[in-house]
Order: sequence, then C-alpha cells, then structure tokens
Amino acid sequence: MEFPETGIHCSMKDCKLLDFLPFVCEHCQATFCKEHFHMISHECLKTESAKCAAEKSINFLCSKESCKETSLIEMPCVNCKQHFCLTHRHHGCLELSETEKTQKLKKWQIPKKQFAEAKAVVDQQIADSLRKSKNTAMANKVQLMRVKGSAIGPKNVPTSERCYFLVHLPLTVKNKHIGTSKGVFVNMQWTFGKCIDSMADTLKVPNNNTNAAIMNKLQLFHHSNGALIYGEMDTPLTKLFENSTIVDGQRVILEYCNNVPIDTSLYK
Repeated sequence: MEFPETGIHCSMKDCKLLDFLPFVCEHCQATFCKEHFHMISHECLKTESAKCAAEKSINFLCSKESCKETSLIEMPCVNCKQHFCLTHRHHGCLELSETEKTQKLKKWQIPKKQFAEAKAVVDQQIADSLRKSKNTAMANKVQLMRVKGSAIGPKNVPTSERCYFLVHLPLTVKNKHIGTSKGVFVNMQWTFGKCIDSMADTLKVPNNNTNAAIMNKLQLFHHSNGALIYGEMDTPLTKLFENSTIVDGQRVILEYCNNVPIDTSLYK
C-alpha cells in the first residue's frame, strides 16, 4: 500500500524510491533517499559548480602572486595570516628593519659581554691562584734548604727518613742558646704525638702531655694562620704529608694551648 501524497521520490533516475525522510543535497538541492544522498552516490561532483565547491573546500592556493601551488593543509603566516606553500613560506613578512636588527643585536650582545667580563675575572683569579701556588711551592723549597742547614734532632734518625720544621718555641720558654725559633728534624715514620715529644725534648721545652690533669697541652700550630695543625696524636706523620696538612720545611709554632687558634704576630 502506497501513500502518493506522503514522502518524496529519490531524484536518482535508477531509484525513484519513495522516502518519508528524504535528504536534500546542499550542492545541487535535489532530494535523495538515504542510499543516494551522498555527493558521490548521486554523482553530484560531475557538475561544474560542485567541482569548484569541492576544490575550494579542500585546496589552499599560495598567496604568492606568481605561484599557483595548492595545498590540502592551510599554512597561514603567523604575522600576515595568509597561506603560503612550502617554497614561499619565508616570504619576507617577518624580516626586521635595520633599526630593529640593531636593537636586537645590542640586546643579544649584553649577556655576551657580561659573560666575557665574568670569564676574564675568573681566568685572572685562576692565574693568580696558580702563580701563588707556584710561589708558595718555591718558598717552601727555599725554607727547607735554610732549615736543613742548621736543624737539630735525634742523631739516630736516618737521613732518608728525616722531615724538617722551623719551630717557634712557646712564649713562656726562654732559651739563650736556641733563641725564639730553631730548625728541627724528626722521623717522618713517627706519629704526630711522638713528633711533638721529640721537638720538646730537642728544644728543652717542658712537656706534660702525658699528665691528664694539665689542660693546656703542648701542641703544634700553623705559623701562617695560627690554626691547630692536628688534634689526634696517634696519626702518622706520613698521612699528614700525603694530604698536605703539613709540608717539609714548614714553619710551625710549638705552644701550650687548649685546641684554640693562637696569635701568630707574637711569634717572630
């Protein structure tokens, strides 16, 4: 049973199906059933207008006047917003004026200049440090040669095992024969504590380090800054030489103190 006045027949010649819910093609405005409503199904692209509409909808023409290149994907310029092909994507739109170039160049040169200045300062500091290190090493060698010439110590210490120090005596000790300082050698195989004991014995300095009741022990200090050289008496001297805590020929202060720095200006 059919209802001629209800629904619309499909515009496709080979179909003519009566459809109660027909589709209208947006290009040719014809009515089609669900089987032929698509442009391809009813050959809508064969019409010139449909072709132009399809080409216009899927192709992007390069904005360069002399270029006819089209693209399926739009590639708009970030500045002028026009589409350009890959060949003409650098079309001069983003080029800077001479003034802008100069300003940007100056801006880029500022951190470069700052880096160069900072590098120059660091390089100078490194050079000064190396120079100072070389001077210190040379000074230590000269000091060692001077100390060796008049150093005193236990005669039973082999020459090959001797290490030398220029020792400043405690302020409370007066020795007319020795003076305020004297070169002393000890055995580098000894412990730090035995080294102090030997120095005290050689320089005739009273030593009560074995007396637990005495607070101010006899200890060794750096003459350069007054700092305590080391606090552990059972440490081998070889270890202190290895880690550069002390050096051969070093100037040291032998003094009674309770592990606090001393004023080196008092020891001439």
